[in-house]
Amino acid sequence: MNSVDLYQLVKEQAHLLHRFGGHPFAAGLSLLVENIPLFTAAINQQLRQSLGSTTLTPTVQADLTVTVADLGKELFLELKLLEPCGMGNPVPKLLIQNCWFENSWHRNQQDWQGKKVQYIKAEFDIRDDSSRSAFPGLWWGHYKDELPIGRCDCIAELDYNTFKKRYEIRLIAVRSSANSALNAPLALTPFILDLRNQEHSATQHGLNAPLPLTGLIIEDCPTNWDDLRMWLRRCLAISRSTPGLENQQQLAIAWSKPNHQPPNQIWLTLVGIAKYLSRTNQLVTRGQLLEKIGISDQTLLVGIKALKYLGFTIQRQDRSLQITWNPNDSAENLADEAVARFLAAVREEQFQQQYFAEVPLSTIVAIASYGNSTWAKRPATANRTNY
Repeated sequence: MNSVDLYQLVKEQAHLLHRFGGHPFAAGLSLLVENIPLFTAAINQQLRQSLGSTTLTPTVQADLTVTVADLGKELFLELKLLEPCGMGNPVPKLLIQNCWFENSWHRNQQDWQGKKVQYIKAEFDIRDDSSRSAFPGLWWGHYKDELPIGRCDCIAELDYNTFKKRYEIRLIAVRSSANSALNAPLALTPFILDLRNQEHSATQHGLNAPLPLTGLIIEDCPTNWDDLRMWLRRCLAISRSTPGLENQQQLAIAWSKPNHQPPNQIWLTLVGIAKYLSRTNQLVTRGQLLEKIGISDQTLLVGIKALKYLGFTIQRQDRSLQITWNPNDSAENLADEAVARFLAAVREEQFQQQYFAEVPLSTIVAIASYGNSTWAKRPATANRTNY
């Protein structure tokens, strides 16, 4: 998006600003709150007049096409010869095609005191067909679930991490690869087999449903997209390790529309079970509680916290829980708040399950394979190739 001078755009509205500064590719400013609507309208009008019929298309430019096998110390030292880098000479951008990500995770970064701060970083290993070894990388400001599932093309910078003492890539932009059939929505449609809301469970279908010979079956209705993406990643990993269409792993979604109890009834059931276990001195596993009450593990944890405010003590013994009860009236107000949080968690979970029971397969395909994004923008430089 190189036809817009951001500094000049802001400078034209200097009469509305307290102060401002920057350069053609970045600008900062401060202004009175009451001037925000005027500034917004003026800058949009100015932008439309300066562009005319020009259509802005975000682009990112790659300087060099490499493979995962090329990444490392030798390439890093060669790219160092291009320094110093700055606005007129940006850090070289590397294009890695037909690659995929593994072992991805994310976390909030912490300061030196160990306190959480408000930005995120995803870390991963990147692979392609050029090497049997993976190469580490990170993506600032993004979650691991924003990484595409399956093969993709990415643009990154090669860097040396002095803290971890390793070479790694910093992901700049990513999009699903046109060379990977597993990333095309139309190709994913037969890849995900929709057996939801059938009369019997998937394991009972037999000849009544086209279950895959080598497939993964989900019978438990999910409560979030992360769970569904996890299963899809697992299928893609198995398919990648066994080449050939005849070995393509299918994912069968076979949950039924849930028959929910009212949240208040679920809470009363949980309290009743807790009282019974306390009176009989019996142990219970979390799995038994989940099956009996029909909620997720995360929501059960909210319920256990609410039980503690009512005077219940929950202790872990090996893989089981021991529950005892010593009522305490002094914590009644806190108990009411804790129970309200549990009821809200149950309602949210039930809403999500209802959604996943009815959402069209096309939506599941589109969101589960999220990552088909265009390249992010960056400044143009001489002798660089748009991609």
